[in-house]
Amino acid sequence: MSLKSEILDQPAVLTRLLANRMDDVRRMAQEIAHRELDFVLLAARGTSDNAGLYAKYVWGIRNRLPVALAAPSMFSVYQSPPLLKHALVVGISQSGQSPDIVNVVQEGRRQGAPTLAITDDPSSPLARTADHVIFTDTGTERSVAATKTYTAQLMAIAMLSVGLRPGGEGQRELDLVPDLVTLRMG
Repeated sequence: MSLKSEILDQPAVLTRLLANRMDDVRRMAQEIAHRELDFVLLAARGTSDNAGLYAKYVWGIRNRLPVALAAPSMFSVYQSPPLLKHALVVGISQSGQSPDIVNVVQEGRRQGAPTLAITDDPSSPLARTADHVIFTDTGTERSVAATKTYTAQLMAIAMLSVGLRPGGEGQRELDLVPDLVTLRMG
């Protein structure tokens, strides 16, 4: 699969993600909403870190949740993680293999915080560690640049935001995204 074909696959990936995972995300959001959350601690690397920046804005503006990006060395090298009792701890990773991201989510669980993984590999260490998993189901990405995995992570973040909103506010707009992506490619 070429970079161009992976870019062109994005609308289908987003449509599939919405159709196959939105109900699961709503259930996750209901469970998470019942927790006493003050903030989100997010761990990611590379392109997924850019998705985390998007989460900072979406969850901050739409859900009024402050989002902090984790410093994984606090968890591993310095062994001095922050207190996470009132945090939602989120790991975002295409492969779900990154030990530093897994360590952050593991510590969140150890402290009793709800944890969430956004990943393309439901059997990865990250997915196995988290309480909740949004499986992005993009299939193997063969190009060097992240394309469909990145846009799927953005969609998963937006889906959780909608799930956390009263009455699922924003669902209609979310459902339009795959068609809008298709139009932009045309």
